[in-house]
Amino acid sequence: MRTHSIQTLFLIVTLFAGIARAEEGPKQRADFKWDTVSLFAIQDRGRMKPLDTFARESVQFITGKPSWKGLSAPEVIFGWLIAYEKEWDKEPFIKIGYQPLKRQLGLPVERQFFTPEELRGNEPLRAALREVLQKERRREPLNDLEKKVMQLQNQRALLESIIAGQTLHILPNAGGIQQPWLSLASLTDRTAADVYSPAQIDKLRSTVGAFLDSFTQGDAAKWNQSSGELSALLIEDIGAGGYPTRASLQREVAYNHFRPFRWAWLLYLSAFVLLVSFLVTKKKPFAQLGLGLVACGFLVHTGGFILRMLISGRPPVTNMYESVIWVSWGCILFSFIIGSSYKKAIIPAAACVFAVVSLVLADTLPSVLDPSIQPLEPVLRSNFWLTIHVLTITLSYAAFALSLCLGNVVLGHYLFNPGKTEVIQYSSLYMYRAIQIGVVLLAAGTILGGVWADYSWGRFWGWDPKEVWALIALLLYLAVLHARFAGYLQGFGFAAAAVLSFLGVLMAWYGVNFVLGAGLHSYGFGSGGTGYVGGYILAQVGFIVVAYVRYKKSGARTAPIFPKK
Repeated sequence: MRTHSIQTLFLIVTLFAGIARAEEGPKQRADFKWDTVSLFAIQDRGRMKPLDTFARESVQFITGKPSWKGLSAPEVIFGWLIAYEKEWDKEPFIKIGYQPLKRQLGLPVERQFFTPEELRGNEPLRAALREVLQKERRREPLNDLEKKVMQLQNQRALLESIIAGQTLHILPNAGGIQQPWLSLASLTDRTAADVYSPAQIDKLRSTVGAFLDSFTQGDAAKWNQSSGELSALLIEDIGAGGYPTRASLQREVAYNHFRPFRWAWLLYLSAFVLLVSFLVTKKKPFAQLGLGLVACGFLVHTGGFILRMLISGRPPVTNMYESVIWVSWGCILFSFIIGSSYKKAIIPAAACVFAVVSLVLADTLPSVLDPSIQPLEPVLRSNFWLTIHVLTITLSYAAFALSLCLGNVVLGHYLFNPGKTEVIQYSSLYMYRAIQIGVVLLAAGTILGGVWADYSWGRFWGWDPKEVWALIALLLYLAVLHARFAGYLQGFGFAAAAVLSFLGVLMAWYGVNFVLGAGLHSYGFGSGGTGYVGGYILAQVGFIVVAYVRYKKSGARTAPIFPKK
């Protein structure tokens, strides 16, 4: 039995050489239980995580979806590992969405998914990859098309490493979670002999072989039994004393399945509909239920953030995804703070707009806003000042986002009801309060950034692009407040200036990281999303122009910011 298991494992890890292909496609395996398998710990990209997380991230990266045709992510991963040639090689599941890349590779532009077989023999892809690698060796910047070529190559490389078992580092190291864990592929070479005893190696090969063999045979009872046996072996024997706790693994799996930020935006969207219904009908039950849903959404949002921090063991300072989640949370928070003073439904309703848009983008654009939890970059580790600096700066963005939404409310009144002076005055006042909060936080965050820079780099200010654009954003809003105080901006002008000033925030927040991609703040760099941001800017400027034309034609007098008491 042991010899048979070793041979089976060897065939699996070496892509089942010599097995005839069949065009069955991926299939469901009835009665297979995945709870135990999902809780296997895996060492991936410097972090310990449940296999459920690794599978979701990998399937999302390769297919653009968290699952495939009714198969959960762990099912897909084991299908690639064990039944690749039989079920997957002719299945179109590798996503290529960038049309210029498809045209260059000679692929049908109307299709989104392609088979490994189609890409394996694609000569234009090989030529493009050679050119990109040469540019990287010369340290030349890549254009968008070349970045997509590298992304496609990374998709294929990840798939191949999963097929070969090389990236499935689920075999614990006796030295604990800080030591390199072994992959399934290591059971077929001499690597395992450096970590395990001969008896442990034999037991691992036998157990893993039976486990994988049951998948090949479609034997659900054997799979369910062998997965439990393998789990016990990894935790109690091989990984004794150095395996992540079951509670920590279950916490992350629960986070993956619950998806708190999706529930948060659904609650905020429902709240927005009810609050707008109240503003239109003046029926208080709408307001009460709407505010209750905002509070529920905020609690779910907060709980999701706390759960994410417990999983990662750090505050949310790593990437654009976390900052988007954090800023949308702050926007709702400031709507509560300002709303507690003025008791107006328009304030939380406006905040819900920004929160819904932000959370929907974070939920639906994983290729742009990467939701995976990664270890902190070295520059961020054990750095109190930087953590406080990032959280303060991004909270200022939240206050400015609220002022943006309220500013558009004011512009909307000038477009549709320019004669409602009192409503415009009050909305302008709420916007003014949000800007005040934002300016204080942005100024404090900029100073804290200088303290961190002096601590880490030995200088308080260095004209780094991130520093420059944070200063520009601050100066823009200071100019708006000064012009309002001096009487240069009233009514429409104040609202338009406040809304346009958010473009400075957008540049400091998104533009430096995703467009310029330069400077010392490289831990936040990314790519993609320029079409969405460009579309927003055009729509925003267009809205201001249309509102201005309507305002001028109406002959309405500009409204002072502060209403008469």
